[in-house]
Amino acid sequence: MKRVSKLVIYGLVIVGIAISIITTNFFPLSSWATANNQPTQTETTTPKRLNITVNVSEPDDLKVSEGEQIAKGKVIADRERERTRLTAQQKQLQLSLDRLQAASITPPAAPAAVPPTMALPPISYLEQEAAVAKTKSAISSIESEVELKQQEVEYLSGVKNLDPIILEHEQAKLKQLKLNHTAAVREYQLAMGKMQTAKSSRKYQEYQASINTARRVEEMNQARLNYQRQLAEYEQRLTDREFQVTQLIEKLNNVENQIATLAVIKSPYNGTVRRVSWLGQSADGTLTAQVVLMVNK
Repeated sequence: MKRVSKLVIYGLVIVGIAISIITTNFFPLSSWATANNQPTQTETTTPKRLNITVNVSEPDDLKVSEGEQIAKGKVIADRERERTRLTAQQKQLQLSLDRLQAASITPPAAPAAVPPTMALPPISYLEQEAAVAKTKSAISSIESEVELKQQEVEYLSGVKNLDPIILEHEQAKLKQLKLNHTAAVREYQLAMGKMQTAKSSRKYQEYQASINTARRVEEMNQARLNYQRQLAEYEQRLTDREFQVTQLIEKLNNVENQIATLAVIKSPYNGTVRRVSWLGQSADGTLTAQVVLMVNK
């Protein structure tokens, strides 16, 4: 029995080896793995029907109509007027930006330094004082003469049997001395008046000089204030221009972005426009349409 079992087992092993050889020859292992583990590549199929949704600014932007035969690459929708309008706006904004950036803003000139005022020259009243002293001395001298002559006349008036001519002569001298005294007093007053006039004139000159100095200081302060005001206006103009440039650049970028979104929709296949449906209008005013394209095989 043991021998029969061994023969059966031996026969089964031989049969298994034979089956393995046949399988390997008729069904290679690599082909089997490819067929069962790797997907096969299929060709892209052309759709029979294609729904194309487009956004337009106005109905005329839709370039196809129902029943129309269109070729591949045919324009279905193009927002020409919107693109033209935005392009014109873009050029105008760019022109305004170029002009604004090219415009020069001149800074204010600093005020010129005010030349110093010349000081009044020193003054002396020696001449006037000398004239006053001279006339005053003359008055004193004449007063002494008058006093002596007055005493002499009084004495002669008391002399008996005096020749009247002598008394009259001395009285004439006394009268003349009094006249000289009056003239000396006038000369003194005139000298005093000249000295007072010189002093008053000097005071007036000093007053005028102080006024001129104050006026020049005021003019200098006013010039500085004007310069500060002009400088502030200059800086404000620079700030305003920078703000305007920023606004124009922002508007220009916005318009350029809008132009970039205005894509031209073209048909990807040859076919027939089966239906055109208007779906509605969005908040920004654009119209939405759907074009049903039956693709030609």
